Amino acid sequence: MRNKAKRLGSLMLVLALLIGTSSVVLTGCGDKETAEEPERVYNRLTGDETNTAEGKRSVAIVVENTAAARPQWGIDDDEKSPDIILHGEVEGGITRMLWFYSDMEQVADKVGPLRSARPPYIRFSELFDSVFIHWGQSHSGDGYVGATTVFKNDDVDHINQMTDTDSVGLFGRDTSRAVSSEHTGYLDGSKVKDAIKDKGFRTESDYKGLTFAEKTGDMGKDTCGSLTLKWSSRTEDITWKYDEEDNCYTSENFRTDVDRDNLIVLFDKTDYQTKSNYQGAGGAVTYCNYDLGGGKGYVISNGTMCEITWAVEDGNLVLRHLLTEEQKEEQKKLEEEAEDGEEVEKILGNIVELNPGKSWIGWASSNNGGKISTTPYEKKSEADDDDSDDDE
Repeated sequence: MRNKAKRLGSLMLVLALLIGTSSVVLTGCGDKETAEEPERVYNRLTGDETNTAEGKRSVAIVVENTAAARPQWGIDDDEKSPDIILHGEVEGGITRMLWFYSDMEQVADKVGPLRSARPPYIRFSELFDSVFIHWGQSHSGDGYVGATTVFKNDDVDHINQMTDTDSVGLFGRDTSRAVSSEHTGYLDGSKVKDAIKDKGFRTESDYKGLTFAEKTGDMGKDTCGSLTLKWSSRTEDITWKYDEEDNCYTSENFRTDVDRDNLIVLFDKTDYQTKSNYQGAGGAVTYCNYDLGGGKGYVISNGTMCEITWAVEDGNLVLRHLLTEEQKEEQKKLEEEAEDGEEVEKILGNIVELNPGKSWIGWASSNNGGKISTTPYEKKSEADDDDSDDDE
């Protein structure tokens, strides 16, 4: 599934790192002292050892997920698939995606079909300090606060195909699939940097990123052979299955080979708001809004899983483990010792260290029918892998 070029590239990177950190400092008469290892530099969205995206601002691109849009252009790109695919509900029971690239110069050659912006997706993008790219937007009206208002109030750096002059040729249409026009829009990944430069947007970022372990390990004691997520009672399901050979999770829902190293499911409060006279045609549309107020979730990786909590802290998405028994006891002690009316310090769980690699985030409803189901996984024994003939 994952091509040999990726594995070879990883091997060459490891060799380069070993060579780069093996220097020594002579201290006299044959004595030598190992030089201090440089500060670890890694991709803030994948944890991979790299400096190509260091200090750069990421981009977030709105991509459609209706049946007519699949397979999406760029989702299975061998070298430039999205670093993070964030997947949630928009309206009418359909889901939409936000693709994050940590390096605006490493966007897939063709990305799409592109679709319009919704307020929660703009805020998802802000959690990663990304430049937001979209094709259209929801408009405020009838008591509904649309993307138009959020862009203005939050002063968001964004590129909208519907209003942009597109002097660099960022956007195009592909009509080869014989689908309606709203499923044909795409962007040229090689033009993203020029488009952002043309807009004069900031290209540097001090975003701290997600937290990653230095090497792959288990997320917990529970195993996970497959995960099925239903975002809400209104949506379809998506299923991911563990592939031990490539140590990743794969999904067939996109009508192509899509794999991810980490699956992250976040449950959030949602509410639905109906806007009448949709697009001036007299109809109505019911939008799904996310609260972004924190909640429970799960992290699945390396055939294992753990329950977590998530929150927005200082404007960033933070994933934490559930409190340990020791932390629970410490919290209980603080509450017992507190005087009446005294504010008690809240102990936070340890930060989750994701495994290095690319992630899928399923942002689901905690109060409108969102749910997951999983199956356990039994890793192959060494005997299963031994094809030798003992009767030679």
